[in-house]
Amino acid sequence: MVQLDATFRYSFVDGAFVEILGGDSSTVYRAEFVDAATGEVIHRDCVATNHWVRTARKYFVNWQINVYREPAGELVFTHRYACRGRRVYIAFESKALGDTLAWFPAVEAFQQVHGCRLICSTFHNGLFRDAHPSIEFVEPGATVHNLYATYGVGWFRHGDDTLDLDRNVGDVLAQPLGASASDILGVAYEERRPRLGVVPVSRPSRPPYVCIGVHATAQAKYWNNPDGWPELVRFLMDRGYEVRLLSREGVHYMGNWAPDGVVPVAPGSIEQVVRQLHHAALFIGVGSGLSWLAWAAGCPTCVISGFSLPYSEMTDCIRIVPSPGVCSGCFNRSRLDPDDWNWCPDHAGTTRQFECTRAISSAQVIEAISPYLD
Repeated sequence: MVQLDATFRYSFVDGAFVEILGGDSSTVYRAEFVDAATGEVIHRDCVATNHWVRTARKYFVNWQINVYREPAGELVFTHRYACRGRRVYIAFESKALGDTLAWFPAVEAFQQVHGCRLICSTFHNGLFRDAHPSIEFVEPGATVHNLYATYGVGWFRHGDDTLDLDRNVGDVLAQPLGASASDILGVAYEERRPRLGVVPVSRPSRPPYVCIGVHATAQAKYWNNPDGWPELVRFLMDRGYEVRLLSREGVHYMGNWAPDGVVPVAPGSIEQVVRQLHHAALFIGVGSGLSWLAWAAGCPTCVISGFSLPYSEMTDCIRIVPSPGVCSGCFNRSRLDPDDWNWCPDHAGTTRQFECTRAISSAQVIEAISPYLD
């Protein structure tokens, strides 16, 4: 490799980056960013000294940066990605609890694979901090220095609402939620519970209560059968279980009421909710962050959902889905409008609105959960 007076500064912060400093100002350099796993040149550009080049692609690639002096094409600098022992920052872009719990196992896997000095920001750091002493947790938006690489984990879109394929890999709605983070971080996807730092060590063998979560962030996520929750709660109470309502929204929210007979759990920290779930016989909920939290806490979890297709959430759960022929899975076909509480892209304003969960009976749920009860 030819030796020059120029020096080269590189990093993988917000994409692969190289800057040429010093040397002859008339010299032109060709920078190439190669996917070392395939040999494909992802990006190339020609620049003069005291200029820099950065890739548009932000997700993990096993990069090799090559810089050549033109016009002869002499290789003057090369660097292969190697973050072992170096500072890497992973930032979660979503505040949603379910997203965070689904994505965090990919962070754990990234550190195991690469042996880096990992810094991570989520909107729920307290759930993970005690279980991961080797990870430095910082608050979202914090300034972090001396980084070798950075990765943003989320679902990213352009201004025209199309998916940003320089930050996401493939169609995020066509795969499990957790796979989005695995793709961005370049680790194999495997459904795993994240390690939480707030789960008690001991657990009663036969707890006397069941937790439920009836509320969600859109009406399409609710169990819209008006008889569903009341009949299910009566069944559980007849079996001798206290039914505890976990809800920051309260008993009543956006026209939805929790069934009679439930015991509302006083609002508290998310860590207190985890402890409630850890000692419950069962959690029954809808497609919400609480269902993800119950699953992560190791509580047997029943998810009642027609809004999303079963592969979207965890598979290690009791999944209640509509019967064949009933409209379902709109979340996996259409972009959710968070400003439209009654969003139902196929049947809004008709008698079929929310038919996916209106068609799910309490008998279906009771049959599915019975093996998990005394």
